[in-house]
Amino acid sequence: MSVGIDRRGFLKSAAALMGSLSIPSFVVNATTLPATGAPAVPIYEGWKDVYRAQWSWDKVVRSTHHLNCWFQAHCSWDVYVKDGLVYREEQAGEYEQVNPELPDYNPRGCQKGGCFSERMYDPTRITHPMRRVGPRGGGKWERVSWDEALTDIADTYLDVTVEEGTDRTIWDLGPGIDLGVSMAAQGRFSMLTQSIGLDMDGEIGDSRRGTLETFGKITFERSADDYFYSDLILFWGGNPVYTQIPQAHFFTEARYRGAEIISIAPDYNPSATKSDLWIPIKPGTDGALALAICHLIVEKGKVKEDFVKEQTDMPLLVRSDTNRYLKQADLVEGGREDFHMLWDAASDGLKEAPFRSLALEGLAPKLEVKTTVTLKDGQEVEVRSVFHRLRERLADYSPEKATEMCGVTPKMIKYLANRITSVDKVSNISQTSMCKYFHGNLTERSMALIFALTGNIGRRGAGFSGFPLLTPDGGDKFILSPTLKEVAQTFGKLEPLITQRLEAGDTHEMVVGDLGRMMFVPGNPLIRLPVWTSGTLFWQVHGGIQELSKNADQWNLGNARPLGEYLTESLEKGWQPLNPPRDKPPRIMISLCSNPLRRARGSEKLIEVLWPKLRKVVVMDWRINSTGRYADYILPVAPWYERTSLKWVTPLSPYLTITDKATEPLGESKTDWGIIVALSEMIQKRARARQITTVKSPQGLDVKLDSLYDDLTMQGEFKEGDDDKVARAIYDLGGTHKKLSWDELKEKGFARFEKLPEEPSSIGNMCEFPENDSIVPLTFHVRDKVPYPTSSRRIQFFVDHPFYDELDELLPRYKEPPMIGGDYPLMMTGGKTRWSIHSTWRDDSLMLRLEARPEPYMLVSMIDANARGVGDGDRIRVFNDIGSFKCLAKVSPSLRPGQTLMYHAWEQYQFQGPGDMNSVSPSPLNPVELAGGHPHLVAGVLQGQNSVFDRDSRIDFERADEQEVAA
Repeated sequence: MSVGIDRRGFLKSAAALMGSLSIPSFVVNATTLPATGAPAVPIYEGWKDVYRAQWSWDKVVRSTHHLNCWFQAHCSWDVYVKDGLVYREEQAGEYEQVNPELPDYNPRGCQKGGCFSERMYDPTRITHPMRRVGPRGGGKWERVSWDEALTDIADTYLDVTVEEGTDRTIWDLGPGIDLGVSMAAQGRFSMLTQSIGLDMDGEIGDSRRGTLETFGKITFERSADDYFYSDLILFWGGNPVYTQIPQAHFFTEARYRGAEIISIAPDYNPSATKSDLWIPIKPGTDGALALAICHLIVEKGKVKEDFVKEQTDMPLLVRSDTNRYLKQADLVEGGREDFHMLWDAASDGLKEAPFRSLALEGLAPKLEVKTTVTLKDGQEVEVRSVFHRLRERLADYSPEKATEMCGVTPKMIKYLANRITSVDKVSNISQTSMCKYFHGNLTERSMALIFALTGNIGRRGAGFSGFPLLTPDGGDKFILSPTLKEVAQTFGKLEPLITQRLEAGDTHEMVVGDLGRMMFVPGNPLIRLPVWTSGTLFWQVHGGIQELSKNADQWNLGNARPLGEYLTESLEKGWQPLNPPRDKPPRIMISLCSNPLRRARGSEKLIEVLWPKLRKVVVMDWRINSTGRYADYILPVAPWYERTSLKWVTPLSPYLTITDKATEPLGESKTDWGIIVALSEMIQKRARARQITTVKSPQGLDVKLDSLYDDLTMQGEFKEGDDDKVARAIYDLGGTHKKLSWDELKEKGFARFEKLPEEPSSIGNMCEFPENDSIVPLTFHVRDKVPYPTSSRRIQFFVDHPFYDELDELLPRYKEPPMIGGDYPLMMTGGKTRWSIHSTWRDDSLMLRLEARPEPYMLVSMIDANARGVGDGDRIRVFNDIGSFKCLAKVSPSLRPGQTLMYHAWEQYQFQGPGDMNSVSPSPLNPVELAGGHPHLVAGVLQGQNSVFDRDSRIDFERADEQEVAA
């Protein structure tokens, strides 16, 4: 072979000569990509040189993948670079052992991260701006310059903003947001322009509503090594061996120490195979099982009374006439509405429950109370303690009655209750499965009740798991301040309010949490904030998805009146804020790290209803996803190895993990920061050319369009290309990491959190972050007696809101799964796939090789398949009253009859024919999630919003007609 040929010529010859010999993917894919410069041309004597080349490199950079792995991991990787290209990555194996007693965190990573060097150069990569030609979704594009694209987008933005309002521009924020440099750009843009960001937490089904109802927050979780201290681990509502690959070893290693793992799931999933006991259950009936366990705990006298009296609302009194808590304001003139009452056994009389602390301070609250009290107007009313009412409710959930609901035998229910009450430390996994069921809030409340009754909260190795999230707390300071010099001045405006609230008895957590709620109410006169709104509510109202639930009253949802009445009441009362309002259609949508046409349940409705309203749809991504196919512009984003940033993580792996730029962006790609900065510069330029200066937001705030670039970049201090500088500023402004400098962190790649972040999405963990031990959430509440951010200031099981009263959900209860989509015999359950993280890897060739099928498939039980004449690998049509789609059938012995399972994230274009898995999931709103006007049932960042429900979708399937398949 000639040694003088260029790379392209060599590869053509090598392909012919070597046949099936595998060439490194970075070499093959580089031939189809635009040159980034003029790297040295390697000289190869033969195939051995190609092989040896894999084991030489120019540099190694620490990086990670800024995607929503969430429960699974956020892992540091060694990224190998040669000739200006990334050609492989390896897991970083340098996580220090916390202490000799605990397993360490090495290695951290999975096959998805291990293939990104191939993914970033595959044929789906785009490297220059593209503009739609012809109708949306037509698949025809033309290459345009950045100047052309940004000028058109900027002019449309100015037209819309001046003519219709600042709130007509929508930022579709998806699971790829980093809460770092990318969000610093979007956050500053939204703050300065009062454009709207969509909170996707509820919209992807991660709302954890029942956790919010109980704890007043959703974000709290332990570090994964804390499971090593557990005596009993419940795999309940998740499949962590499948979906938490890097930390699955903590669960299995805990068994060496003597821990028992019990898996409760409808299907015999991979986690069940690693458990000591698998308890099969009917899908969506977990609440009945949980309440049966609670029934036994109470009836057998196994309640940890000291914990329950101090930490929960069980001793608090409730009026029987109104079904509302008894307050001090009910009893005396001038009494406070936030002072709750209990019955003190020591004095045998009414006392105010402790307010500033959970410490009982000499009180001896009674749990079993039923008596009468005299109100301030002389009226006598019956009052009962929450515990008294709870015992009455639990009477309906004996093991024998629960068996009829959930399918678990009385003997097994009693065994499980006995195991839970006979060990010291019980924990469960953190997942977001239950909240994807229509009545998942009730299930979460019922499960949390088990842990509260047994005192398994806030102790090492024990605890109910909330939603895991940690993020550095410098991002808010960077986003909200005019310049870095004015950070103290900006946040100083809040000091009087903070001081006033602390003096009134509110906690630091309550104050910080309310900052996240303020973002959902635009126009705050005290401090200018970015504006967010519920993604679920936005798609439902502005996107037309609510139209899919026009027959919802026939689906046995358990509502007391038509579903639409609850929505109208909530919107009219402002309980759930919707930005922009119902009568103001959005006009521009910019999709950042998102893919709503793949993700949203009932997403086809968005194309029909929302898309015609939008004058511009702009997708920022490094590939053309399902949403990109219907965009007007696709702006090429540099993926993670081509930029520097830092990102949120979770307490499960409490290490801030960064990306350090390994290579220059390919072609004309820009970072998220660079694109948003360039767009703001063009808006400013075009505004000046068109003599547009300042407009008013709907709430009266000034939006300065002719200085947008200057203001966003802090007068040029942070320009396009300054990603590293922005990341450094965010890091330095935060208080969570002080031991390493930014440069030291980039070299190492990760750093353990040193303290609790003081920002809305993370402060709920309420615990220390010890250097030499596991992280135990909620210890500030349990150990230090700090009140919870609920209306009762305790772990709360009684929710005194009119909607909850009307729907009989004042206390946890079981409601059978509804018939969403129609009266069909099968339930379509789902879960996170092992071979992808959302849709980013779903069409990756390497991941598809590992799949059971390289295209969309549904797992079906052998009995259900045989009854319909369907064999393994047959193409089936899945249908209900809402829609249909086609996929392959994977006949599985692990599924129970009546259950089907479809793993998530398949792109629309991977389905054969019209429709996809979202076509049969209308996801009706749950009325209680529309509640508001209540101290802790308020929409805020990541919580208090409506969720989506696909696990209750009812379907049937049939073998697809041969002619249909051929077509």
